[in-house]
Amino acid sequence: MKIKRILTNNAVITLNEKKKEQIICGKGIAYKKKAGDEVDISQIDKIFVLMPNDSLQKQMEQLLTDIPLKYVELSNDIVNMARLSMNMILSDSLIISLADHLWATVSRLKEGVNISNGLKWEIRRFYEREYEVGLLALEMSKKVLCMDLPEDEAAYIAMHIVNAETDNYSMEETSKMIKFIGYITRIVRMFFGIDFDESSGYYYRFVTHLNYFARRVFRGEQYEDNVGLELPGIIFEKYAAAYECAEKIENFVLEKRNYQISDEEKMYLTIHIQMVVSKGSKKNKTNREEELK
Repeated sequence: MKIKRILTNNAVITLNEKKKEQIICGKGIAYKKKAGDEVDISQIDKIFVLMPNDSLQKQMEQLLTDIPLKYVELSNDIVNMARLSMNMILSDSLIISLADHLWATVSRLKEGVNISNGLKWEIRRFYEREYEVGLLALEMSKKVLCMDLPEDEAAYIAMHIVNAETDNYSMEETSKMIKFIGYITRIVRMFFGIDFDESSGYYYRFVTHLNYFARRVFRGEQYEDNVGLELPGIIFEKYAAAYECAEKIENFVLEKRNYQISDEEKMYLTIHIQMVVSKGSKKNKTNREEELK
């Protein structure tokens, strides 16, 4: 395995058996080496074979020249953990964005700057799996970086994972989507005067539906399902209160995102509202009007 190009003292570009470029990392792997020299296999710690995307390849090369190798390796391990233990389908770009984020976070903390995550509450409730990965990532980070990262970082890591699951939205767009879902859940809670039972399967299915619903809204896509002309009307009549709540959500979505919900979309939203209210919630007598202001 010959070196094609040297990135840093710890990272080189080589060609794999399919003649595709790959990044080989290892402490001192390029020390006193030049292009054309053989790689010492015993020094290899990580091999990064990115998807065939020139932009990602260049970003990874730049990242390895800008930040310590251990952050890239840590990020790679976190992504692999999420893929294997949580069965998540994640873009390779997550390795890059997460490594850059961890490096920036540690740099800020060493300077005494700690940035809290104002969406931690929502992230924990709407992206439970992603937040769990974030907590596991903090444990992995402690071993590699020899420092405790604040729990707010679990929420930031979860947001990066959500980005990688949603066609690589920007962090700003992901924040907007989380707030969007949060507002919809508050509409339901206020309308029925309830608290959600977050351990309920009905609540989980409701939030899962809202996640996919939010993605369609933000992409401007319509839900397509040939349910027939009569079924939505039957559902709306059967679950009249849930339908009235769905109409409030429809008005909110139209106002905030200029998105018109189809009858099919509104039908499924009505069904999920009915199920979570009747079987996945508990009555709440406290006044929550201030939450909507």
